Amino acid sequence: MEYGEEELVACCGSTRFAQQLAKASPFSSLQQAIAAARDIWFNKVDVHGWLQAFSAHPQIGQSPSPSAHSTSAQWSKGEQSTALATATTSSLQELYEWNARYREKFGFVFLICASGRSTDEILAELKKRYPNRPIVEFEIAAEEQMKITELRL
Repeated sequence: MEYGEEELVACCGSTRFAQQLAKASPFSSLQQAIAAARDIWFNKVDVHGWLQAFSAHPQIGQSPSPSAHSTSAQWSKGEQSTALATATTSSLQELYEWNARYREKFGFVFLICASGRSTDEILAELKKRYPNRPIVEFEIAAEEQMKITELRL
């Protein structure tokens, strides 16, 4: 398996991650690619790279921005499809309000691997994580980002 830098930026949102993983490819299997991706993400990408990746995501329940990479935008729509299919007007409004509260507290978008999760599940997780200290939440967001990246690889 060989990955190009541009498709890896679409996959993760971090330029540094994409450069490092593209350099390390080709891989003999998906498992080898994921192992390399995890090593690079947690050991070679700095805080700025994590924040760059986080900022590439739309808020849960919102459409990707027009400037988003088209592949990344399609992935986000697919990953959020269960949440959007189970959403009501009031649950979307509540999600929007909690997203704003979260972003104000932590400085980045609420990240969760949304694939297969309902709006209520996502909202419950957001509320559960909201009391976290920023450093704890930053680590959780990085873990969630890696789950998303693994799905996309």
